[in-house]
Amino acid sequence: MSMGQGRRRRWCGLACGVLLALLPACAPRPSGLEPPRLAVMLPPGERPFWEPIARAFERRHRGLVVDLVEGPQSTDLRENLYAASLLARDPTFDLVYMDVTWTAKFAAAGWLLPLEDRFAAEELARFLPEARAAGEYGGRLYRVPVRTDVGLLYHRRDLLERAGLAAPATFADLERNARALQSPPETWGFLWQGRQYEGLVCAFFEVLHGHGGFWVDPATLVVGLDRPEAEAALGFLVRCLRAQPISPPGTTTYQEEESRRLFQDGRAVFLRNWPYVWRLAQAEDSPVRGRLSAGPMPHVLGARPAATLGGWGLGVSAYGRQPALAVEFIRAATSLESQRALCAPTGYAPAREDAYADPALMAANPFLAELRRLHAHAVPRPALARYALASDILQRHLSAALAGTDAPGRALGRAARETRAMLGTAVAEAGPSR
Repeated sequence: MSMGQGRRRRWCGLACGVLLALLPACAPRPSGLEPPRLAVMLPPGERPFWEPIARAFERRHRGLVVDLVEGPQSTDLRENLYAASLLARDPTFDLVYMDVTWTAKFAAAGWLLPLEDRFAAEELARFLPEARAAGEYGGRLYRVPVRTDVGLLYHRRDLLERAGLAAPATFADLERNARALQSPPETWGFLWQGRQYEGLVCAFFEVLHGHGGFWVDPATLVVGLDRPEAEAALGFLVRCLRAQPISPPGTTTYQEEESRRLFQDGRAVFLRNWPYVWRLAQAEDSPVRGRLSAGPMPHVLGARPAATLGGWGLGVSAYGRQPALAVEFIRAATSLESQRALCAPTGYAPAREDAYADPALMAANPFLAELRRLHAHAVPRPALARYALASDILQRHLSAALAGTDAPGRALGRAARETRAMLGTAVAEAGPSR
């Protein structure tokens, strides 16, 4: 058995063990002993905001019980728990609460019901185009967006204004301004997510597109990692950590929250992160309250800024017992009223167009007006059925370059070859050798 097979078996065993621990609370009992029910697994911490949505739906459907099952913290583990349940054709979860990158994998496996015929065209037109398109695979709709995300570059506006500097438009601007305004180790120039996980892929993806490059074209399966634009993009991130660094040495251990806390404590000039940061940074006790602005990540001359598209949405299990009720729940969970319940107290970005002009949501989060404009830069990660494997390959080789154990060009050349082999295009689409 290979090391990769061993890791997959251990991971599958862990996922199944956690799944068994979660199931007793919502496992179906013999017919007639309990009322009809719907179940969905949520990230930890979200249940209080889903409770009013679930209870209102129960009141409209007398006798129905909606189970909100709190899953583990790890997004990867929740994905594996859902996958283990669906692979076994288990009916426990009627609804699948999906990260934007899961759609292709789950749809290609036949685990989700297509939804385009369950929603009228005018209903679907109410969602942000980028968020709606991210729920499609093979020309069919499998996921309806609930909340969305785009990567942002946060700026310390007060520091820039004091120095007479504008927000950076290019990567050269970002490096120059970060270096001019930082005073490490107290204050660093640029914070981002450099740990070996999906957040690193999101950060690199924005820099890659900002350099005019691409990762994988999902329509043709052409891989762009061993092209000059990709090497220049990774070279920028490596420079952030080397020679005259603008990012702290701990960057390769940072996820969203580590970088957010440092920035919110006033210890950096720029931060790459998600929209949720804005609301936290404006809290009464935040040292940077009222001192921030945000925009898209920079780009090189001749390219366009890019913001990694993220977000969560609902699909319907192909094995659930209540598919019609599950569709109705999605309709209720994506209403404007439900968007208020979920997004107003959390700072999450809504998925509906009209939510960005809703007085209640705007009062709770005035940043929404600016955020809607920034959605114009949203770029989805490639919709690949084997996306998790493609991401794992990229993460490993990006980490090697950031750690200094491989040069950017060699690391990306190896990532490109492994990605082509995984996609089965190694002969048909061979890029430049490294």
